[in-house]
Amino acid sequence: MKKLAALFAVPIFAGYLCAQTTQTETTTTTNVNGTLVDEGCRTTHVKSTSENADTKTETNRWITECPVTTTSTSFGLLTPEGKYVRFDDAGNARVVEMVKSNKNWTAYIGEHKPIKVRVIGSPNGDILVVKEIK
Repeated sequence: MKKLAALFAVPIFAGYLCAQTTQTETTTTTNVNGTLVDEGCRTTHVKSTSENADTKTETNRWITECPVTTTSTSFGLLTPEGKYVRFDDAGNARVVEMVKSNKNWTAYIGEHKPIKVRVIGSPNGDILVVKEIK
């Protein structure tokens, strides 16, 4: 009787294990066009005003004109709409390699011209995880 119960229990238990759902994670890939800029271009300005012993602090962030140089190590993308997108560490490493190897980019950097690129990646908070730069 025990052998018969074990004979039926094993396939039922295996069926439960196989019937479990697997979770798949989908990643959204985004194409972003814009001008490559040095992350150091991002500046934060703080303006403080006092009213009746209360302090009001406003923080304004904007991008200043700052072209990519051969010594830049962190980068971002300024879109035509004025939005700034930061790159992840792997994306920064890819851009450094492209600056070193791409002769057109080297000429643009030497002449302080903007470098227009299309970046393919996935957003992760306020950072773009770079998959490809064209």
